[in-house]
Formats: sequence, structure tokens, C-alpha cells
Amino acid sequence: MLKCVLMIVCLLSIAAQAQELSFFKKCPNPSVVSNLDANRYLGKWYENRKYFAIFQFGGRCASAKYSDAGNGLIKVENNQLNIFGKPSGVVGQAKFANPSSREGKLSVSFSSPTPYANNSNAVTDSNYWVLDTDYNSYAVVWSCTSALIANIQFMWVLTRDPQPSEALVNKTLTIIRNKGLDPTRLSITDQNNCK
Repeated sequence: MLKCVLMIVCLLSIAAQAQELSFFKKCPNPSVVSNLDANRYLGKWYENRKYFAIFQFGGRCASAKYSDAGNGLIKVENNQLNIFGKPSGVVGQAKFANPSSREGKLSVSFSSPTPYANNSNAVTDSNYWVLDTDYNSYAVVWSCTSALIANIQFMWVLTRDPQPSEALVNKTLTIIRNKGLDPTRLSITDQNNCK
């Protein structure tokens, strides 16, 4: 029994170092974009950095493409080169969690198992929060799920350019800090030799 408890503690310690995992705390409630213009948000975004996500383990050249799917839905296409250098991706859909407010809280689901999936392609509760964006160069996206004794956070810094300027990256890190979140756990996404 003691070995089992020690193993669980070790695994949780490793997980806490690998992603933003907070024990005995509820998800924070950072502010989001108050009136997200979905049409301006559409298009291709490159992942500049992120909190660790097991479903992206070893991946590089990650990008997201958003397009109008009609009926208030946004088509989501996430792609990367996996740990073996092979293209991998997932397709899903998003919609405003509260269409009347248009705040930057969206519901995203995918057709394959990820933290957002519920084994159907139905849109679920808000799990994709756009904390800030200028639409033309950067977006800061965050998600948090409360579990039994912890909350698990994901964050992505997205940019329109695969190699953004240092000034732009620093701007996004300042935004994250000002939202009360931890930018030090973000890891840089390799966007070199992605063709």
C-alpha cells in the first residue's frame, strides 16, 4: 500500500512539473476578450509556446487553422509533426459558450480523444478562453479543468508568424503575468524546418 501511495505522489510530482497543475485549488478566473470578433480570429495561427500537453508530446511545427463552418460554428484544425516527424492532427468544432455575450469563452470539441473530447462531436462547456488577441499578430489561449484534488491548466501562445519578434513574445508573457497566470512553465514550440 505504501509503495502505491509513493508511486502516486511521484507521478503527481512529475505531472506538476510537466504542466500547470495546482493542488487543492479551484481554477482561476482570468479576464477574457470581452467582444471577440470571430471573423477576425479565423485563419492560421502558429503555436509559439505552450504549457505541456500529453496529446502534443514531442510535437513540433504545431499550428491551428480556424474557418467558418456555418450555423455559428468554427471549424478547428490542429496540426503538428509528431515525435516521429510525421504529420498528425485533429479536427473539431468551436462555438461561443454564450453567443449573446460574444466574450472570448468558446466551447471546443474534437472527433478524437483529447482533453476536450467527450467521445462525441458535440460542443461542450467553455474550455477555450481567448485571454487576449490583437487578431493580426498574437492570441493567448487558456483552459482549465478542475479535477478531484487539483486543477489542470493548458495555455497556448499563438502567433500569425511562425517566427515572431522577441518584442511580441515579451508582450504576450506580460499579458499572461497580468492575468495572474504563470508564463514560466511555457515551453517554446519548435517552428524550424516545418515545410
